[in-house]
Amino acid sequence: MDKSSDSIGESTPVCQCAPKTVARRWVPAFPIALCLLMSLSSITVSLLMSLKTYQLENRLQTEMDKAAVFQPSYTAFQNEDGTLVSELSTPIEKFVEEKVTAQMPKYRTARDVGQECACPPGGAVPLASVPLTPGPAVY
Repeated sequence: MDKSSDSIGESTPVCQCAPKTVARRWVPAFPIALCLLMSLSSITVSLLMSLKTYQLENRLQTEMDKAAVFQPSYTAFQNEDGTLVSELSTPIEKFVEEKVTAQMPKYRTARDVGQECACPPGGAVPLASVPLTPGPAVY
């Protein structure tokens, strides 16, 4: 390396390195820019989702208000003592009974079967030909 001298008499080394290109100067800033871009996009998505949620909640509230106007009161179907009106109690009881019978488990009753073989025809193997010792069985 060459040394250049200052006016004071001190010598400082002169760097004869190649100058940095534009791409080499911006490479260290690339991860920072990428993180900044991802952070900003995340904030943007969060704000958009909050806005959509707010709009959906308002829409749901207006629909519930509309439904409350058209929905009849439950007291119209009850007597003063809290029981159902007699015109409704019979059909409701019938409907509930049908649903309960449809949902109840069905039990099968066992049939009386004789002691003879219930194998399909031609597939019956006499008990005397079955070997009692383990090993390959030949029929």
